[in-house]
Amino acid sequence: MIQRIQSLYILIVIILSFIVLKLTIDYSNDIKLNSFLTIYYVFYFIPLIGIFTLFLYKKRVTQSMMCLIMLCVNVIVILSYGLKIYEGNSSLINLVLIACTMIECILLFLARKAINKDVNLVRSIDRIR
Repeated sequence: MIQRIQSLYILIVIILSFIVLKLTIDYSNDIKLNSFLTIYYVFYFIPLIGIFTLFLYKKRVTQSMMCLIMLCVNVIVILSYGLKIYEGNSSLINLVLIACTMIECILLFLARKAINKDVNLVRSIDRIR
């Protein structure tokens, strides 16, 4: 399971999302989002989907789709924190959260690219048979 590079990318995303979740909960007095993210449900959603995605290593197409969903959720998080910084609340915690989330997006993109590469490889071998 972890021997594939995309599983390693997803594992790093899970660790980073738990760090983002911890920072968000610890510094909740400084971070007040004025959108639908005020209850922080999306921060619980990312690590749970990540763990679920990690165990879908035999279903590559589904794993690729779950990576895309996590990527979209991370973009929503980046946009909400970017809006908060644009409003003038540019604390160090917000900048760290944006940096971690951007790293998550990059890793999810790389994982999805590797998963699709595996899918194409399997399909090409099936065509040879």
